[in-house]
Amino acid sequence: MHVSQSSNGVITTMFGIGGVVGALASGMPSDRFGSRWPFQLIAAILYVVAGIVFYFSQHYYQLLLFRLINGMASGMACSMLYTTVGDVYPADLLGFKVAIVLFSNNIAYTIGPVCGQRLFELHGVRGTASIVIAFGIVEAVLLLTVGEESLTIRRTLNTCKTPAESFEQKSSTTTAAATLSLQSCSAGSISHKGARAPDSATEAFVRSCPSISSGDENNAVCMPVWKLLTQLPVLVSTLSIFVATCIQCTLEALVPLHLSDDFNRSDSTGVTFVIFGLALTILVPLVGKASDRLLERYGDHVRFHVMLFGSLATIAAILIMAMANSYALLMIGYVLFAFSSLCMYIPAQSAYGELVNCTEANAMAQSCSISVIAWAVGAIAMPPVGSVLYASFGFTKPIIGLSAGACILCAAACLAYPARNLLARQ
Repeated sequence: MHVSQSSNGVITTMFGIGGVVGALASGMPSDRFGSRWPFQLIAAILYVVAGIVFYFSQHYYQLLLFRLINGMASGMACSMLYTTVGDVYPADLLGFKVAIVLFSNNIAYTIGPVCGQRLFELHGVRGTASIVIAFGIVEAVLLLTVGEESLTIRRTLNTCKTPAESFEQKSSTTTAAATLSLQSCSAGSISHKGARAPDSATEAFVRSCPSISSGDENNAVCMPVWKLLTQLPVLVSTLSIFVATCIQCTLEALVPLHLSDDFNRSDSTGVTFVIFGLALTILVPLVGKASDRLLERYGDHVRFHVMLFGSLATIAAILIMAMANSYALLMIGYVLFAFSSLCMYIPAQSAYGELVNCTEANAMAQSCSISVIAWAVGAIAMPPVGSVLYASFGFTKPIIGLSAGACILCAAACLAYPARNLLARQ
């Protein structure tokens, strides 16, 4: 199909729109009906449907339909994936578990385009579409045979508290909800460390949500998305994910053009993004583990300091890339951006499970769907603007201006939450 560059942009946009639709369609229903597994199965079926559409596609509108359905499947699957992690694991393990999820994602990010291009060269569109169909079928089979409802695991773990912990939960509902004292459970294969006591930041969040704090998980309020977004910790975390995604997707759009125009270097083999993907894959577990250690030692408010550091480090990485006069220096900046973006993303993503758990609101799936929506909107929001500015001003000015502006906004938001708590204590 011979389509223009702008038409390619529309294809990318359709995937983002599908991601938003999938996240919205799975978040509230999953919380309201108290189940994750059916929505995971629907996502797998949607992958199969998307692959079939792609397999038989002969027209441009069919490609748009494929990307829309594929985006819906991804939005739903990612929302349920992060929800499942948040359901099962306590706060002091969430960062590393989120990192493991991203680790798998980055492996696919690294090898997926290479394998897809190779299959396309050998078998055309049908070769690539067959992979999509096969993965959807495999996911569906696994869900039907060995898949388990994460809320069932959560309830099992919650029954494994000691008598002292049960007494503490009855005598102080909010505190027990915040500490999430899930001790070693012989009934399950997952064991938890003793959760830390809530710090002032967590307690402040609980106090700010009295209408949704509940000691009884079965009677917890199904909190709407708009109300979640009015809570400052959720809003800051959402903004951090949005900014990190905006900058990453803008770089993915502009770096190949920059290499071709300013370095006379074609990246048709995708080696630049393979290097970036490998850097993400290596750094993800390290950043996740470090985030957990910092939260365990210094308290929940440290997540906002880590996101603040990530925002400022991103500005430095972008400056290195923008000012680079060689490919090697450009890649150094790109790898540094991989690190800084993870410092923004991982603490923010783990915040949803932490903060929803501490209020015991029935909003885990909705909060995780917010993060997926932030990712999807970020993927389609800034890249078109960056492409337009690149045509007029080149690489340096647009990427510095857009990235610095977004990171400064994110840094200010990260400072707002600790500042509010400091003023409240005074």
